[in-house]
Amino acid sequence: MFYFFYGTDGVKARERASALVESLRKRKPQAEVFRIEAENWNPLQFDELIVGQGLFNKTYIVHIVSLFENEEAKEIFLQRISDVAASPNIFVAVEGEINKEELRAIAKHAEKVQEYKKDKSGKKKFEVFSLADALGARDKKSLWVGYQKAVIEGIAPENINGILSWKARSMLSARYPNRYWSTDELKNLSAQFVALYHDSHRGRHEFSIALERLILRI
Repeated sequence: MFYFFYGTDGVKARERASALVESLRKRKPQAEVFRIEAENWNPLQFDELIVGQGLFNKTYIVHIVSLFENEEAKEIFLQRISDVAASPNIFVAVEGEINKEELRAIAKHAEKVQEYKKDKSGKKKFEVFSLADALGARDKKSLWVGYQKAVIEGIAPENINGILSWKARSMLSARYPNRYWSTDELKNLSAQFVALYHDSHRGRHEFSIALERLILRI
């Protein structure tokens, strides 16, 4: 099964794709979740995820994010798209703008294709998922600057914390080693995001201040 989200509104497309992945995880709690991006593209892993299955739960959930930024990966993905659709595993892909030829090929095989367009009012929206990218790259400066922009845009600290917590879990569940974070560091980071959420709602500290302090410790 194959779902595809794309468009000029990358934030909305990613939100919907991530929401679907989370929904699938709840419905299939034993399923292994894999995340593939342009920077960690591995054609052998991709082949394994198309045909392979887990030991206890036979379904894999494969979350593909901005893979088309890697030209080799895009070419192979489009060549194997019929195999992706026929796979016993579930693929959820999200991309930016794509051309008409690519869209036709994808729409022919996908269970669902959904486009998200940016608001044409002229006001540029802050790309909140850039915070997840900065966390993944362990770029403290970009993460802190992005956090300040998100606050100015009126994005709730709870939502920012949720995105960063999701990113930490995604990196932790990845099958292949992370070049910026160790497994123990990711476990600790994920636990801190969860604790921050609960402690803030118990009134132990101000959410926005505590989250900023956590970001500065990364």
